Amino acid sequence: MNPLPQRAATLALALLLPIAGLAACSGGTADSATAVTGTDDACTLDRDVIEAGKIDFEFTNNGKDVSELYVLKDNGDVVGEVENVTTGTSRTLTVDLVAGDYEVNCKPGMKGKGISADFTVTGDGGTAQAKPERTVTFDAVDFTYEDLDLSSIKSGQTIRFEMTNSGTEPHEFEVLDSTGEPIGEVGATEPGDTGGATMTFGAPGKYTYQCILIDPKTGKKHSMLGMTGTFTVAPA
Repeated sequence: MNPLPQRAATLALALLLPIAGLAACSGGTADSATAVTGTDDACTLDRDVIEAGKIDFEFTNNGKDVSELYVLKDNGDVVGEVENVTTGTSRTLTVDLVAGDYEVNCKPGMKGKGISADFTVTGDGGTAQAKPERTVTFDAVDFTYEDLDLSSIKSGQTIRFEMTNSGTEPHEFEVLDSTGEPIGEVGATEPGDTGGATMTFGAPGKYTYQCILIDPKTGKKHSMLGMTGTFTVAPA
């Protein structure tokens, strides 16, 4: 699978970031729960077969550094994430999963490719995401997006994004709606690799895209160096 998103390990509070366009949930009653334990060199699930539906992933960081947890589809798409989980603390990520193969990825220090553990979801529960109407392919370079066509997107559409990293640093592609809430992201993708994500667009308005990984040379977010922009989602 493709590598996962990278964040600066400087925030003091843990941030729960479910990806709305990928059937993640921020509240409500889960159908089941599973524990995930992250250390400096391991990412461990308490079981590897889970019933379909809304699932609470209860992530505990037992490592020496801040960490984060991602749940991914078997194609590498991010389903949900919980970031900036400090040492000795726990956070819960709730995602809605249908039957299939998935993985969790713990990321000590919130950098690098992280540590993965596979699991399988079985049963008839869960809510499947709509199939994408089209695919937008583009390149990420240092520090911009090339051949990124965001025209003609309408409210209610589901679109798959595929990003090839043609730069020399990891890059991501995060989309925020008109209220500033994230609807999905292509996770941090290493140079030469391709990452993907499927997103469903809600209310019409001005949306933002960005890469907020940190450039090690300047200490600045990539968005501050040019990897950001806006586009309009039209009414259906």
